Amino acid sequence: MMDDTAETKRVPSWYWVLGIVLLLWGFAGIFAFYSQLTTPYEKMVAEMGKLAADCIKGMPGWLWWVYGIAVWSGTLGSVALLARRNWAQPLYLVSLIAVLVQFGHSFLVAKIQDVMGWGAAIFPAIIILIAAFELWFAGRAKTRGWLR
Repeated sequence: MMDDTAETKRVPSWYWVLGIVLLLWGFAGIFAFYSQLTTPYEKMVAEMGKLAADCIKGMPGWLWWVYGIAVWSGTLGSVALLARRNWAQPLYLVSLIAVLVQFGHSFLVAKIQDVMGWGAAIFPAIIILIAAFELWFAGRAKTRGWLR
């Protein structure tokens, strides 16, 4: 009789769908990071307006590193999730911490809400919720024996 370890434990089909969706979300984050890092200021102004472009242009260098850590660790967490590896959870934790630092700076230090209004907090709030969900889900998958 086979034991019920992570090696043999079947995961539901929705697990794979969710894992792929989270991976695509991670790729979108990497794309946004790369685009915001490399797009010339004038093009950003034309595409998103001067206020948003100024907020991106005004980010300190260390915050770009935090942003990169957030998107790359989240994406690698999704890769680990799809590979059914325990290291999905710590990668998602790093991502969540980086996201909180990034948006904490944006709202508490840079005060972008004073420039762009509180509507600017909607998408960051969604990003924080998804990062928290990823961490929660990896923990849940671990306790169910889906990760090894």
